[in-house]
Amino acid sequence: LVGFAAETGDDAGSVLDHGRTKLERKGCDFLVVNDVSQGRAFDSPDNEAVILGSDGSVTDVPHGPKIALAHALWDVVVQRLDLA
Repeated sequence: LVGFAAETGDDAGSVLDHGRTKLERKGCDFLVVNDVSQGRAFDSPDNEAVILGSDGSVTDVPHGPKIALAHALWDVVVQRLDLA
């Protein structure tokens, strides 16, 4: 199960802190976390994200076209399912 989270950091924690909490709370295998502070992610052809895994894995996806993020997510899921 893959979830998606648009997050901002605050006094309670960083973007990744909030993402990890949400990953556990939602029971996802993966959570794609987008830092949406400063107007990032929405209404843009580009994005960057971090893919958190329930196994503790962290995959940084650098800024680039959203299709690159989709490919990175696919690769992470395929690797986790041992389909490669």
